[in-house]
Amino acid sequence: MINKMHGTSFDWLTWINSNPLDIIYREEEILKQRERIRQYAIGYCNGDELLCRPKQDCVGVMFLKDNIQFWFHLTNKEFEVIFEGEY
Repeated sequence: MINKMHGTSFDWLTWINSNPLDIIYREEEILKQRERIRQYAIGYCNGDELLCRPKQDCVGVMFLKDNIQFWFHLTNKEFEVIFEGEY
């Protein structure tokens, strides 16, 4: 189960922490890496509620890997396929 987080948790510092998962931001590649995304995801926020880089029809997903906290956007479709109603 992935937890809903407040939009203020999604700031510039955690956004610019790069992409330690080395995922290519294309739907096909994201969906291929769904298990890896699920493994490190710690929370989410609806895209229009994000403090940093708000986007409609998207979800911000927060990750923690090797003590590095970071986040990036997934489309609503990608999020629903990866987390299959676990939110």
